[in-house]
Amino acid sequence: MIEILKKILKEKYFITSKKISVQQGGWASLAYKIEDENGHLYFLKVYEKKRKSTLYLTEHIDIYLPIVDWLYNDTSLKGKIIRLIKTQTQDYKIENESNVYILFDYIEGFTVGEQILTEEQVFNLANIVSQLHNLEHFPFDTKRISETFNLPFIPELSEWINRNFHQLKTDIKEILRPKRLITESKINEWNCLSKILKEQNLKFCLCHTDIHHWNIITNDKQLYLLDWEGIKFAPLEADIFSIYQQPYFDLFIKRYSELNPNYHLNDTLLRYYLISRKLQDIFELIEQLQFDELDQNKYRINLNYLIKELNSL
Repeated sequence: MIEILKKILKEKYFITSKKISVQQGGWASLAYKIEDENGHLYFLKVYEKKRKSTLYLTEHIDIYLPIVDWLYNDTSLKGKIIRLIKTQTQDYKIENESNVYILFDYIEGFTVGEQILTEEQVFNLANIVSQLHNLEHFPFDTKRISETFNLPFIPELSEWINRNFHQLKTDIKEILRPKRLITESKINEWNCLSKILKEQNLKFCLCHTDIHHWNIITNDKQLYLLDWEGIKFAPLEADIFSIYQQPYFDLFIKRYSELNPNYHLNDTLLRYYLISRKLQDIFELIEQLQFDELDQNKYRINLNYLIKELNSL
């Protein structure tokens, strides 16, 4: 793999790599730190097409990558999000039969992960989110990324819970069996909320939709927001919901409300997005366990994650 990466970097980006090291990957991607002959650092994400879950992240990749490029280069978010590196032919990605490759500048710092943000960092995050939500005059069609209050995986998840339960692997069935009724009730609640929200006239803004500690890098100077695959034109609760369960939510919303004095939390939207994320995580874990080629350690880790998500319903 390393030799393939060196060839891609050389041929497509004119980058001569001096050192390539494996980094902790994301939900459905591999990650590498690249050092070129001049000491400049890059971050390379590699999506493996053989993974079932990759499709959801790469399906709209040609839509979201130009938006990320615009956010960095032409808005107040420059220096607060990751910078996309285009190829020598100005392409946003490289793709072959096996993988999709996306190159970014490397950000010095560390992923927040399990740590708690300081008060200053919470204010910093509120400032970034507020700036994102207040952007206007988009050089792209927002309809292509607009919230529809539909989730394409819901029918399949419902089938796994009911008619196709017997098709799941034994490990999955044992974990899922005692939680089938409550999972089904959450799906039904999601359906009801979806119908209600489709009938409402809601204000939309540009949202990241996946703000959590593994998508935030910090250093002594700044917070950086990563992983924009889920970018949407949606109600701002699409971002607020992921911060709602953090111990610093009150501090965050205080600062956010100072910047947006007309904002009032919509409880229906909040509930919709909280349930949506929970069902999405459960679906993707089942899907990976059922279909992806996972090594024994990764398989066991995902089983434990599935147990955790089901227990939190």
